[in-house]
Amino acid sequence: MPAALRNDSEVSPAELIGELEAHGLTAPRVGRWRLPREGYRPAGEVVRDETGAPLAAALTSGRPATAATKIVDLWWRDETAAAHALDAVIEGARARGDVAVKWEVAAGAGLPPFATDRGFVAMRRPWAAVGTETVDGYVLWLTAAPHDEPGYYAQTTLFTCGAVAALIASEGSASGGFDGGAGDRDREIDFWRSASNYPACEPVGLAVALHDRLAGAPVEVALDLEGPALLEGFEGFDRSFRAELQDDSLRQAIARGIPVRRDRVEVAEIARRVGEGERALLLIDEAPMHGEVGPHWIVAHAVAGDAVVVEDPWINVEAGETWVDTHDLPVHPRDLDRLVRWSDDAYRGVIFARVA
Repeated sequence: MPAALRNDSEVSPAELIGELEAHGLTAPRVGRWRLPREGYRPAGEVVRDETGAPLAAALTSGRPATAATKIVDLWWRDETAAAHALDAVIEGARARGDVAVKWEVAAGAGLPPFATDRGFVAMRRPWAAVGTETVDGYVLWLTAAPHDEPGYYAQTTLFTCGAVAALIASEGSASGGFDGGAGDRDREIDFWRSASNYPACEPVGLAVALHDRLAGAPVEVALDLEGPALLEGFEGFDRSFRAELQDDSLRQAIARGIPVRRDRVEVAEIARRVGEGERALLLIDEAPMHGEVGPHWIVAHAVAGDAVVVEDPWINVEAGETWVDTHDLPVHPRDLDRLVRWSDDAYRGVIFARVA
């Protein structure tokens, strides 16, 4: 870096807003800097001139328990300083052990040449993303992640994560998944109805619905729990009828020849099998990512080094997330081990599928 430039790293974005406004940060962009992102690692990176005035500033965020940093905005009045700010963001991500740096920009805006020179490439546009389709995404993989990038679709209800994960995993099969057309939401709801334990999708019933969607392609369930799953908090009839539905799902799985394992799957097996081309639907607890306990389904589809790359159907729009955060999202094994468990019993539900 030239002697006239100096960096301030990991600066609070709130402390920068007034200063950047005074140097030309425009109103629409100010809104992005002001949006509360607490809990999602908001940080600022500033490059200053010899007087201390800002020449460039980057706003970044990143979902906890994941291995990606997202550039929300990069403002500059000096392109050389902007390139230095970008380099500082990249090096900071490397130092944290991140696998990817993503960059979110307004749709059609593109990236400056110094970003493409550093290896950023466009991410595949989503099928649907609950109103965040107005941005484009780019990614710089810090660890090689050769894979066929799947299509992304964000769940449109609070309870259809399992259905959406299964349909994302179905891409490439004869029946296919989403296609960006008007019928996508019908597919989401119809699949949920076929797999639902009302309202959640439990592992065995979801596996049966996925098996039928894939027209008999290999599907396997691993659930280290004897008895019904995802019924914590239900009592009386509310519990008994859901438990009966799960008994029926198990009978259907056995009739279809779907293996139902009761041992605990290790994260290493998930990574190995995904790396060999299978897709894995993972029942997780959202707490490590969002700070709130809740069951949720995501789908693992690739590996990058020792990290597993997932699609997460849920976008926390209120905290500034977009599809750029939740698509092609790398997770280190230590974090995946914390995520893929549910309830006080910490049981683990995984569905493996091999799509032709």
